[in-house]
Formats: sequence, C-alpha cells, structure tokens
Amino acid sequence: MAKIGTSTKQSTPDQKMREGRLPIAAEFVAGVWLVVAAFLFSYSVTLAGTAGFWNILLCGVVIAVVAAVRLVAPRAAGWLGLVNVVLGFWLIVSPFALGYPSEGHRDAAKTNAMVVGILVAIFSVIAVTVAARRKAAERTRA
Repeated sequence: MAKIGTSTKQSTPDQKMREGRLPIAAEFVAGVWLVVAAFLFSYSVTLAGTAGFWNILLCGVVIAVVAAVRLVAPRAAGWLGLVNVVLGFWLIVSPFALGYPSEGHRDAAKTNAMVVGILVAIFSVIAVTVAARRKAAERTRA
C-alpha cells in the first residue's frame, strides 16, 4: 500500500531530461526579455547612456543563445551554463557599475537588470547543478 503523497512510479530518463530543461527554458525567456527591455527602457537618462542599452541588449542575446544551445544539446554543452551564471551576477552588479539612476520612474531599468540577473543566476546554478549530478550518476552507472 502506497503512502499518501508519495509516488510509486519511477522517473524515466526522458522525464528527468525534461525537468532539467525547465530552468534552461526560463533562462531563454529571461534573455529574450532583456532584448525586448533594451528597447522599452530609456537608458539615455543613465550615467552609462548607450552603454546601459548595449549592456542589457548584449547580455540578453548571449543569455538567450547560450540557453538555446543548452536546450538543443544539454549533455554536450553543460559547461556553458557557467556563462549564464557569470552574466546573471554581472546583471546584478551592472546598474551600480554603469551608474543607473535610483530615483523616480528611471529606477525601472535598474530594478529590471537586478531582478532578471537574480533569476538568471538562480536558474543557471540550478541547471548547472542538475547537469553535473546527471553526469556523475551516468559515470557511476557505467
């Protein structure tokens, strides 16, 4: 008799692979959002000027491309997740390094970079950890 709240069904390799791709898909969505946000927010009011625009745009493109590659070939490109970890932390720090304003409606660009940076860093760390554990489990089985 099974306990309430527990599953007697074992996870299949395909199910585990799909679960491992969820944080990578979230990284991809965050990257696409950054590309869109580069055109939505006015970076000309920041001390960084166009540097803020290019920072968000390039970070978004790289995050989305890295996530897309990892979605297509998760086993071969597991180490690429570290690129998104670094970019996530850079997005958290970049508003301070590039001089984004912190008052009024212009705070949206700063908040956007920091929130998306936190999410990208978290999802990337989760995805890298899942990939590393999967590789270790495959080595012990072989």
